[in-house]
Amino acid sequence: MIDPVLGQYDDRLPETVNLLSQAPDAVVQETFEEACSWIRTLLGRPAEGHERQVTMLALRLALEAGEVRTTLGIRQVIWAGMLHDIGKSAIDPRITNKPGGLSAQEQDIMRQHPALGRRLASMAPDVDSEILNAVQHHHERWDGRGYPAGLIGESVPVLARILKVADVYDALVTDRPYRPAWSSDEAVEYLLDHSGTDFDPRLVRIFVHQVLQVYGN
Repeated sequence: MIDPVLGQYDDRLPETVNLLSQAPDAVVQETFEEACSWIRTLLGRPAEGHERQVTMLALRLALEAGEVRTTLGIRQVIWAGMLHDIGKSAIDPRITNKPGGLSAQEQDIMRQHPALGRRLASMAPDVDSEILNAVQHHHERWDGRGYPAGLIGESVPVLARILKVADVYDALVTDRPYRPAWSSDEAVEYLLDHSGTDFDPRLVRIFVHQVLQVYGN
């Protein structure tokens, strides 16, 4: 978040971390700081807002869905959230930041970022196969029409399914080079419309009716 005095990003979590009453604050904070430090070392920049928001949304969803019950599980969600798009750092920023639509060739290049991300994430400390699989498969779809492997339904790792919901929601409600931010209501409508095709329908229900209701939009 932005330090009000220094005007720079630091590695503390936003105050909303206190709402994660089911997760030990110390574990969440320590893991978040570890991930931020590693990203800064690797990329020479602080973790971006999207990485941080997706991580918090994913952790809330994982907790509400009962998919996290241990300290290890908390650490896996945080590391996966912070690293899910790290593969984009290996792609030409003229593509990742392009204000218009991508050409077919550029889309093919962008589709490489999950595999590139897995390769980069494998260099992080204490990163296991659950985290790597989540990074690699967070663009799979519930109906099997996603990438890179075309996995379908519950064959998509659950952490990847969680990340997909959090990632898409935050992307929709955030300004992008190619479009302005949507309202939360518009983003929720998109999730519901694509539940059972793009997204795990159980996770969408929990995200919309529990995560957003409890923690706010």
